[in-house]
Amino acid sequence: MIIVTAGHVDHGKTSLIQALTGTDADRLPEEKQRGMTIELGYAFMDLTDGERLAFVDVPGHSKFINTMLAGVSCAKHALLIIACDDGVMPQTHEHLGILQLLNLEHLIVVLTKQDKVDAVRVDEVKEQVSELLAQHQRQSQIFVVSAQTGLGIDGLKQAITELAQSQIQALSKNAEQASFRMAIDRTFSVKGAGLVVTGTVISGHVSQGQNLYLSGQRKPVKVRTLHSQGRVSERAQHCQRVALNITGVDQHRGAERGDWLTALEPAAEAPKVISGVFESCLPFKHWQSVQLHLGNRHTTARLGLLQTLADGTALVELQSEQSLGCVEQDRIIVRDAAAKTTLGALRVLDINPPKRAKRSAERLAYLENLKQCGSLTASLQVQIKHHCVSKSAFMWANQLTEHAAILVSEQVLTLDGYLVSAELKSQIQAQLLSLIEGYHQASPELLGLSINRLQRMTHNQYPLTVLLKLTDSLREQKQLQSTRGLLHLPRHSLALSDAEQLLWSQIKQQMLSANCPLWSSDLAHALNLELTVVRALCRKLIQLGYLSAIIKDRFMLTESLYFYADVIRKQIDVTGEIKTADFNSIIKLGRKASIQLLEFYDRSGLTWRKKKDNSRVIRDGSIFIASDLAEEHRS
Repeated sequence: MIIVTAGHVDHGKTSLIQALTGTDADRLPEEKQRGMTIELGYAFMDLTDGERLAFVDVPGHSKFINTMLAGVSCAKHALLIIACDDGVMPQTHEHLGILQLLNLEHLIVVLTKQDKVDAVRVDEVKEQVSELLAQHQRQSQIFVVSAQTGLGIDGLKQAITELAQSQIQALSKNAEQASFRMAIDRTFSVKGAGLVVTGTVISGHVSQGQNLYLSGQRKPVKVRTLHSQGRVSERAQHCQRVALNITGVDQHRGAERGDWLTALEPAAEAPKVISGVFESCLPFKHWQSVQLHLGNRHTTARLGLLQTLADGTALVELQSEQSLGCVEQDRIIVRDAAAKTTLGALRVLDINPPKRAKRSAERLAYLENLKQCGSLTASLQVQIKHHCVSKSAFMWANQLTEHAAILVSEQVLTLDGYLVSAELKSQIQAQLLSLIEGYHQASPELLGLSINRLQRMTHNQYPLTVLLKLTDSLREQKQLQSTRGLLHLPRHSLALSDAEQLLWSQIKQQMLSANCPLWSSDLAHALNLELTVVRALCRKLIQLGYLSAIIKDRFMLTESLYFYADVIRKQIDVTGEIKTADFNSIIKLGRKASIQLLEFYDRSGLTWRKKKDNSRVIRDGSIFIASDLAEEHRS
């Protein structure tokens, strides 16, 4: 467990930590000289059963607010420290406001420097603190201490110990569900060991020898050794301070403060555009320039207003100059562009927002539903109700392991790597049946739809693999049929009318007599029909499998395609390949038709063209097998 400090400069934060732990968290010579914390400091306090509690000491001066934000960005427990002689000061207000925005779980108020004032002043400061807490609608224990005399230190230590013991057991359980994630706050080299990075484990656990991913680098790094809570260890978990000796870091880029270490491999490029709910302390303008703070990194961004909500919050979109490496439910502190005031905090709802229809009623309702979710389970239910959720993307967006119980819930269906709800599954299947029904009514002369065209008709709302699974399910339920790769309703069958059957007989005889591919214009001339009529009939004959188009508007009997495929196979069995000239001399259709036919087989996957000598070899010999040709398609 980790507790951060907060409070105005020179209110005794570092001295209090030294009184609690015996460690001076100010380690820099400049800090010693100026008597003021400049960088983040760390100290540890031993608990029972070998556990340790970590303290993060942050600067109190307004000039070092960025460092303070880095220290508290992932805080859940804090000490708000107020000196009895000064009372509530500007940074007291600012630091408490920031802790409130970070959704702090526990806050302990400590009034320091009791030895410098009388009892009346202590009561006055207590009253100020009570008013301050009331403004922020927070209740907290208040301890009066003196780091110099030791007054109240034991009582404060006992309260901190009880809080830590109540939290450590819960943290251990959660560590198994979440994947490891850590924001790096220091990097340095140790002679004989190499690169060491330190930080606070935000989620999950890490072990010696484990592979991790460093932001900005695709190749994984390896944990050689680690320290947890200031001691050599083989494992560290959520809410612990760790130092990791890692290998495999890109020497050109290196590791730096603000980088992330994760157990899950990140996406190809971390997003710079995110959507979320913004809890504002001060008014802001649409598309205002702001500074974002998360982990140990900050960057500039634009704050776009999507919708103002009734409770005073707002749905917004952030477009940052650099990726923050955030995940869902992260809280990002937002300050004005000049870094003078804190505007509020953004709770991340979507790290991959759509590029269009950002303010559509459906999109805004979806974000508002996500905002209302109080748990990850509720959030997943909202997401799978609206769209198919990639399992790997959801795991990354919420830093979950494969063992997370939420991924194997009975309420969540898994379809080929996607998570969907039973309601959405039924909705998609009904939509598919409706689209096919409409297609039959609009084009009764055509057999059905390919799965790719069906996906396009849904405006690519759903992944192709999900549609394949659902159409297979509909076929098993006898609600759909597939004929030659085309999906259609069972009651819909494509058949030639008596007049079309007569025309087909004439076309077939003409092709057998010509013994070569024919153009649609040749057929129209021979049948004395309009070209458009012949083309429509040929499309229907292709659907039925009687004809095939080797190129646009040039047709051949399907049985002939199977025959010439056997010719190619036999020639390649003998010579190992077939050249265009050899194929032409065998089938005697003319060089142009031979080339068109060979290119048709290339596109179909039967052959592969060796461009070096313009010859073909077999790519997939399992297709165009004569024995597979349906009887009704034979002469």
